[in-house]
Amino acid sequence: MIAFSSRPHMLSDIAGKLKAPAIISALHVLPFMIMEVVNRRNLPEGFPIPLFVFMWLLGLTLLALVMPILRSLATGNRAMANPSLLLRGVFLILIASVWATLVADQMPCFLGVPNCD
Repeated sequence: MIAFSSRPHMLSDIAGKLKAPAIISALHVLPFMIMEVVNRRNLPEGFPIPLFVFMWLLGLTLLALVMPILRSLATGNRAMANPSLLLRGVFLILIASVWATLVADQMPCFLGVPNCD
């Protein structure tokens, strides 16, 4: 019975930890959404919702990984001493490179170039 009563608190803790990364990630994706709307409004193509959801999820994951690393480093822990932090750093680099590649690939679309895909 105790495990069930503590579960809602655990979910609210997770939601609380993801609140700031979700907002910051949305603010990072918002300029690209605005460019897409402004520059491609005269083209007959639909709005690429999956692209922006994927960009938002990448940003959310990136920030969710970076925040514990920064907290741990702020307390004086060394990243090399903690294998978990090192693994997070590797995933952080991978996610950042995917996000940068995606933005670079889609930049012509954001700028309104016809037939950019």
